[in-house]
Amino acid sequence: MPVFFSARRTHVPLAALLLWLTVSSCATTTPPEPPPAQPSSAEPAAASAVSAVEPVPASAQPAAEALNMPKDGSDYGCSSFYFLWGRHAELAGKYEAALEAYEKALICDPKADFVISKMPDILLRLNRSEEAAARLTEHLERKPDDAAARMQLAKIFVNSGKLEEAAEQYRKVNALNPKDSAALLLLSELHLAQNRHDLAKTALSEVLAADSNSHSAHILLARLLAEEKNYAQAAEHYRKALALNPSDDLRLELADVLMQQRQPGEAVKIYQELLEKDELNEEARISLIHAYLLLNKEKKAMAELDRLKELVGSAERAELTVAKLYIRWEEHSKATALLKKLLAKESVSEARHLLGALFFQSKKYKEALKTLKKIGPEDEEYEDALILRVRALRELKRQDEAMQLLETVLADSQQQFSPDLWALLASLQQAAELDEACRKTFARALKAHPDDELLLYDHGLFLDGAGQKKQALAVMRKLLKINPDHAGALNYVGYTWADSKVNLSKAFLYLTKAKELLPDNAHIQDSLGWLYRQMGNLEEARNMLEKAAAMPQADPLVLDHLAETYLAAGRKEDALAAWRKALKLHSGGKKAGEGKKAQLRRVREQKRIQEKIDRLEKTKEKKK
Repeated sequence: MPVFFSARRTHVPLAALLLWLTVSSCATTTPPEPPPAQPSSAEPAAASAVSAVEPVPASAQPAAEALNMPKDGSDYGCSSFYFLWGRHAELAGKYEAALEAYEKALICDPKADFVISKMPDILLRLNRSEEAAARLTEHLERKPDDAAARMQLAKIFVNSGKLEEAAEQYRKVNALNPKDSAALLLLSELHLAQNRHDLAKTALSEVLAADSNSHSAHILLARLLAEEKNYAQAAEHYRKALALNPSDDLRLELADVLMQQRQPGEAVKIYQELLEKDELNEEARISLIHAYLLLNKEKKAMAELDRLKELVGSAERAELTVAKLYIRWEEHSKATALLKKLLAKESVSEARHLLGALFFQSKKYKEALKTLKKIGPEDEEYEDALILRVRALRELKRQDEAMQLLETVLADSQQQFSPDLWALLASLQQAAELDEACRKTFARALKAHPDDELLLYDHGLFLDGAGQKKQALAVMRKLLKINPDHAGALNYVGYTWADSKVNLSKAFLYLTKAKELLPDNAHIQDSLGWLYRQMGNLEEARNMLEKAAAMPQADPLVLDHLAETYLAAGRKEDALAAWRKALKLHSGGKKAGEGKKAQLRRVREQKRIQEKIDRLEKTKEKKK
């Protein structure tokens, strides 16, 4: 194991190091305690650098001058001693002990980079990512050119959902070394995860400008361009990637792009070459069948299909695979015909589920119900088929049948059903304003799945709608103990505190975290804006609420909050305009799917906002 010392003491032989450590100690005024003495053993003393070290009396310690200690008071020997102790503990998986040792090493030498670099790793192993990020941030303030530390900080930000902060670190790493494309590649992947395609393309173009032979950049750009249906440029980048590193999977992707370009002839050559190499390549053979069909070479297509049936040993499986590919290629009529043909010969539940899904997608809800009803509890697709049947019944305005279906299925206490079925039944009961039935459903569901996030969140919202705010808050806080990164629960708890003007600093932490997780959510943006309003920061509140009001999910409550903020800032005309817009959204007859209670709530809100408008207009009249 390499020994980490200052520049004066590098490459010290291990035996000499052990001898030196036994006659030296820390020269700090209040030296940290040495590690506990190891139990004696029959092993040679040099077997472990740590176990060989024993505390020595103060009388045996040489003076700092004799050791030629640095003027800043750092003690390299002491720091190295504790570093070795910490490294020994780390390798043994004793991370708490390692952390304690590294901290003592930094007491001896606060500028020991080899120790500082280890701290974030240990903190991450202990699931203390925020502390790790703080350590790295502090380190980067002193050493802003440490690219490795920035990459590690970016990784922590990604894992914490702080994607903008991660992107900033990747940009800074690239600025430190523009010829190193690793950071830009990670940045492009980050943008792709956020569906920010333009930024991803910019980053990938910068990578290729610095390194035209970046295999990863060509692949990522090819896939991005194919997703945007820019098939010509996608094919170009696939070919460049293949020239750099040939791959059968990549050749299949190129062939798929050529098929999308309506160039089946060139794709056929690729499929044939792949099958010459491996005749068991099912995807290549099925794609070849599709290409032959597009070229109107039906005899060749049927010959390849017969060969596929022979190879897989099941005609049904082969036909099902072809049907799936038809669905992937959005050739739904061909998939439907093939699935009907297959089901006429043999009952295959997977084929039946696919056919039911196709009927549902084409809005043939009655045919979907007829098909899906034949899938029984013994089939793997049973629950998925149930959910699809419920959705079809809802589309046909047969909600009572949908509820009855789920209630009948869930009444079977011998079976363990997924939380999705319970949540679906509860949502139907809520929509029908069957509060007591819904309450019982949640009680049964949470007994079976007490820690399910979906059920807890839906239950919290149900309690809130029933006016049981305190109970709803308790449920949401329980959910956050299970998943501290649940954006919906963070928003609910943060907004509830903000609206009640309690725990405002903690509400701010919850809401900013929720916004990092879902940056484009109007409700979270509104909650954060309302928190600023409650804290008296009108300018920031206005900024936040105006952005929330411009988002697609904005509702009358967002406009109400914005109007209140305008009014507090003395902008009465803007307040009136916002309230009138909110009133317009509330007005009108019964909304689609709206129950009597929901309609009454909307009418009450309409009346409340109208009263605010009337009061403000009267105030204006009096001043005139």
